[in-house]
Amino acid sequence: MFLIGRRSLLSFAVLAAALSSLTGLFACATPRSQSGRAGPGPCSSPGVAGDEVKIGLLFDDSGPTSAAYRTFRAGVEARLGVTNAAGGVHGRKIVYVWRDDAGSPNGNRAGARELVQDEKVFGLLETAGVVVGSAQYLDDLEVPVVGLAGDVTWNDHDNMFSWHYYSATRGSSSVWGDFVRSQGGTRALIVNTELSDATEIFYEKLRSSLLTAGVHVEASFTVTAKTTSFEALAAQMKAARLNTLAGIVTPDILAQILPAVRDAGVNLKTVIAPFGYDPALLKQLGPTLAGTVIYINFVPFEVNSPAHQRMIDAMTRYAPQVQSPAQDSAVFGWLSADMFLRGLEAAGPCPTRLEFIQGLHGVHNYNGDGLLPAPIDLATNRGKAANCYDFVRVSDDGGRFLPLDPVARCGTPINDIPINNIPVS
Repeated sequence: MFLIGRRSLLSFAVLAAALSSLTGLFACATPRSQSGRAGPGPCSSPGVAGDEVKIGLLFDDSGPTSAAYRTFRAGVEARLGVTNAAGGVHGRKIVYVWRDDAGSPNGNRAGARELVQDEKVFGLLETAGVVVGSAQYLDDLEVPVVGLAGDVTWNDHDNMFSWHYYSATRGSSSVWGDFVRSQGGTRALIVNTELSDATEIFYEKLRSSLLTAGVHVEASFTVTAKTTSFEALAAQMKAARLNTLAGIVTPDILAQILPAVRDAGVNLKTVIAPFGYDPALLKQLGPTLAGTVIYINFVPFEVNSPAHQRMIDAMTRYAPQVQSPAQDSAVFGWLSADMFLRGLEAAGPCPTRLEFIQGLHGVHNYNGDGLLPAPIDLATNRGKAANCYDFVRVSDDGGRFLPLDPVARCGTPINDIPINNIPVS
């Protein structure tokens, strides 16, 4: 099993959805002191008309991380399609417009301004990578933002919401260490692929989790695809009698490490990773990754629960362009839209941005309509390390994912203090 953490920690976690267009004659931004109402008359919040609410989608459609978001937008469209077919939220259809930030902070900033100032959207759905470009601007205007929290910026703004904070800076969890021990892991190597604030945060969370569970962390090792001698790394692992591989490493690099480790005769008990739950990946690397355990922040499709069936039926109906709807990026789009809809419901029949933010903070048991491993308290989860995950294993032939028993596992929170204050032995 191997653990991955990167600046945006989301090789496969993806969101790509936004909401189509609508006409409206409303102010372009609502400062914190403005109620969003015009007395007893029609609602005056940006993006809110008599029969529609317009929201925006901002994501990387053409930049370096665009492949990670390939079905995010479809997941959003499917979730909105279900609600609109049932009459919308408080009688209003939800529509969207979108912008491509091209995976750059400057593009993110420009796209956000266009959506807020020109399109006059009520709020935004965003993917994870470059929100730093627009975060403070949107916070100043109190524009609600929902999405996949892949970097540290998501931790710092009260108007931003997610079901999972990949770069959470507060605390850790014993969930990873507990799992490694359950598999017989006792001596671990943590592998990194790059150094950044986010990877350092994740390294400390993982290290703390393993140490708390009694797993000795021998060392960390930074690898690159072109310069690392994986044979030498494997030899070091064998000499140190390591039996656990974890870390901040992408599946393509893991696919280079594992053959070298096997050839060296390293007796691995466990390889654990947060990335790689993707059917397309199995077609490319499945046999090489055989036995790897991947932990994910939603219930895997192999469980085939009623929640999965509802999502797949909606994808078939409202996003038929996606031939294989069982993808993590589609789930992240679906969850982003679902959480935004909860905020609109909580904001009442004449919603304001402030009421949306306050209302979503008042949701204490959000479970993504059954797609999350455990309910989340949106009043307290911002910036906190997740404590519950679902675990799947790549089959021995590399052809499928096998949910473990139990598939959902929760750990014990490890001190609710800034993660960079966790003692390192």
